[in-house]
Amino acid sequence: MAELLTIEEFLAFTDTRPDEERWELIEGVPVLNASPTDYHQIVVLNIASHLLDEKKRLGAAWFPLPGIGTRVPASTHSLPQPDVMVKERAATGSAISDDALVIFEVLSKSNTKDDQSWRRKVYASVPNCRHYVTISLKAVEVVVHDRDNAWKGRRLNDLAESVELSALGIALPLSTIYRSSPFGAAS
Repeated sequence: MAELLTIEEFLAFTDTRPDEERWELIEGVPVLNASPTDYHQIVVLNIASHLLDEKKRLGAAWFPLPGIGTRVPASTHSLPQPDVMVKERAATGSAISDDALVIFEVLSKSNTKDDQSWRRKVYASVPNCRHYVTISLKAVEVVVHDRDNAWKGRRLNDLAESVELSALGIALPLSTIYRSSPFGAAS
């Protein structure tokens, strides 16, 4: 059996890979993610754009960005990379974060039930993470896991509903999340 990579060894490995490759370290094993679909990227852009607009409107210190490697105390040999994260503090120029307030995953074929369960567990171990949100591309289905609710999932299935993000003091409408996707209105 091969030796598990540390985060530092994984980062040295990814430094040798082309920029367009998206790697994650999962339980010590480097995993190359498949290229996302255009609908996946539209949803990611919708989320990040809404968060940036709300940050500006509120003058908030938190900062949304496409996911970067996220330290998860529950698995010291892992560096998952969520689709979108909201850092508690401003960007630092690092390829790694340990201060995610909110984490979003837009589900794809590679996100099996086991993978989703693992991610919920490890993201819950990030000390200041307050919300973990998954978004389906098969149907209008957003599942919100909140620290204040013992990480139990709350399912939203109506475009008229909103994801309440108390850690940020904002709501994210499902109609915004799914805009320009097969389930939302064109913009």
